[in-house]
Amino acid sequence: MHILGGATVACLSAGSSVCHVDSSKGMVSWAKENVISSNLQDRKVRYIIDDVVKFVNREIRRGNKYDAIIMDPPSYGRGANGEVWQFEDNIYNLVNLCTKVLSDNPLFFLINSYTTGISSTVLENILRINIDKKYKGTFSNGEIGLPMTNSKLILPCGIYGKWEK
Repeated sequence: MHILGGATVACLSAGSSVCHVDSSKGMVSWAKENVISSNLQDRKVRYIIDDVVKFVNREIRRGNKYDAIIMDPPSYGRGANGEVWQFEDNIYNLVNLCTKVLSDNPLFFLINSYTTGISSTVLENILRINIDKKYKGTFSNGEIGLPMTNSKLILPCGIYGKWEK
């Protein structure tokens, strides 16, 4: 089972306020449904249907800051005006841009990826290059996996890179 907006549900459940950004109206609707089915609809959440780069640039201009970022970008995508997103070509610039909306005392920055051919060390290195200059904390990376029922095996599902205070 894949829960769209799973990070949003987890953060709301932990008591955080959340800004959920996705360029797909259908994905945002699905995330909203999962928040409701988790009985968290009364928690503070903003749903934004927009290109994340455009959204973050507006937040920079507005001076809005965030204590944590969870990023789950696609491997490939096309914008409304034919813009092409390719993980390998765009992830560094996206992370760099997003560091500009981190608060003065952020908690963490997490990148999940399901793109084949990228290692979790690359994600950690991108975070190190962009965050280590300004914030102190620890870095880690690894695989995302689901434990298989009645087995000691783990079903690999993706990778992550993380910085945390």
